[in-house]
Amino acid sequence: MASAGFVKKHVSDLATEVRRELGLTPFDVLDPFALATNLEIPVLALSTLRGRSSGGAEYLIDEEPSALSAVTVFDGSRRTIIFNDSNTAERQRSDVSHELGHGLLLHEPTPALDDSGLRAWNQVMEDEAQFMAGALLLTEQAIVAAVRRGDSPERTARTFRISVEMVRWRANVTGAHKRTARAKRKAPVLGSRN
Repeated sequence: MASAGFVKKHVSDLATEVRRELGLTPFDVLDPFALATNLEIPVLALSTLRGRSSGGAEYLIDEEPSALSAVTVFDGSRRTIIFNDSNTAERQRSDVSHELGHGLLLHEPTPALDDSGLRAWNQVMEDEAQFMAGALLLTEQAIVAAVRRGDSPERTARTFRISVEMVRWRANVTGAHKRTARAKRKAPVLGSRN
């Protein structure tokens, strides 16, 4: 079984390669909808399904708007992402990136419900897809640079068009604050004699 560090490195490397293929540097804003187009994965807003289903979309829109962030629907091996467009733009970008993460990591489709009728959940795949979403939206280089500059989480969130929560999470999982503190301790003091 692969270690968590190996998996995170693999996911980070894959996100870097994907960004490079889109012509993006680690400091550019990634548009997940453009990435979906590049990957030929259709993305549909939940509201566009109103009246096109047997009431499922209406229920999610009108009765339980927080029940669905995004989901990947399969037709054979073909993926389509449906996202809840009643969420904030930042949340939508994160949700679509998460679903794209499943696709980029070649996660196989799983049943929506388990044998007891409860939502089936593969925590490992969900964690990998979430890590991929973060690496796509806010690279390790970008969050470390933002922390070193002293940018607030709010400023970084505005810059990258993501939520403050995503910025804080990326700072934590990349160790950006610890790395910045370590670099400051190692920096030579100006004016001192060596």
